[in-house]
Amino acid sequence: MPALSVGERNLHIGSLEIHPYISANETYSDNIYSAATDKTHDYITTIMPGLKLLFPFREHKIGAEYNKVFTKYEKYHDENSTDENANGFMDFRFGRRLGLTLQDVYAKRHEPRSSSTTGLIEKYTANTASASASYKLVDVSKVKMDYSKTTWKFKSSQFRDRGEDLISTYLYYRILPKTSAFVEYDHKQVDFDQSTITLDNKVNSVLLGATWEITEKSKGTVKGGYTWKNFESSTLKDFRTWAASIDLNHEFSDYTSLKMVGQRVVNETTLQGARYIATTGMYGEFMHKFTYKIAGVVRGSYGEDKFSDAIAPETKVRNDITTAAGAGLKYQMRDWLEFAIDYNHRERNSNIDTNDYKENSYMFAINFAM
Repeated sequence: MPALSVGERNLHIGSLEIHPYISANETYSDNIYSAATDKTHDYITTIMPGLKLLFPFREHKIGAEYNKVFTKYEKYHDENSTDENANGFMDFRFGRRLGLTLQDVYAKRHEPRSSSTTGLIEKYTANTASASASYKLVDVSKVKMDYSKTTWKFKSSQFRDRGEDLISTYLYYRILPKTSAFVEYDHKQVDFDQSTITLDNKVNSVLLGATWEITEKSKGTVKGGYTWKNFESSTLKDFRTWAASIDLNHEFSDYTSLKMVGQRVVNETTLQGARYIATTGMYGEFMHKFTYKIAGVVRGSYGEDKFSDAIAPETKVRNDITTAAGAGLKYQMRDWLEFAIDYNHRERNSNIDTNDYKENSYMFAINFAM
């Protein structure tokens, strides 16, 4: 084998780029169980080693990445967890008109108590295999088709086990040199492995949108439309609602940038007895570089989850509003070495009081990447 060479910010063997990385975080949380009362605090150590490979050849790219996340609690060891993430992709470009991307993403993770609607840790595995093809019809229009197949397996909430097949088609038309309008149609088939009353359903969405790249410093996509969720069982009521999303990145200068992401979507249920969850959320992040090596960030988010049905023993339909805010500071000591401190406040207000919680967390991180 050729000798391992050291390049700028990476190792490589010929054209193969090798990017090892590792991060270590120490976090203090004042409410590790996301409880409404009787808060419990602890120190949490998280270590994530990983490896990323990239092999460019001609106009094409092949890549793969794997990392493992070890989370250890100082006192409450039952909360310890180990997550794994892996993905691989092949990106092909055939001339100026045709592009093809193949990808597979595998995750063995857990939903922490702060994100889980049950208040418990939900361990699961998920795998998504996808293909995306695009073709430029003329200089001002393009068609694109995506297909993905995702399988979900949950350790405790097995009623959530399912397969999802999603087909998305897009037709783009450039209305300005850096702006295109598009029409999107999505069709998703959801098949659950088990359920007392089958939750199998089909979801169809029609969306109109625009994507722009006015300059290298201003990029965004916005779209909106309507979604139909139709259940196969005649005993379950179908659902129709509006859908929308926004993804905006803008650099005011070389030192200041803004990111905004928002979405209105219908998710599969996370509680037994409910048919679905309608989620509306927004996330914003403002970053400023004080110097070449020191940068600060302020972030905030708002999300609302409306459940479809009343869950026993409650007689009312659950509605959760989750807000979060935080700020951080990082120091880029070297191109490959970064230090960071961070503060986050997360709060959930539900119309069912037992689901409320507040959490404050403080983190110190060291990140190494080549």
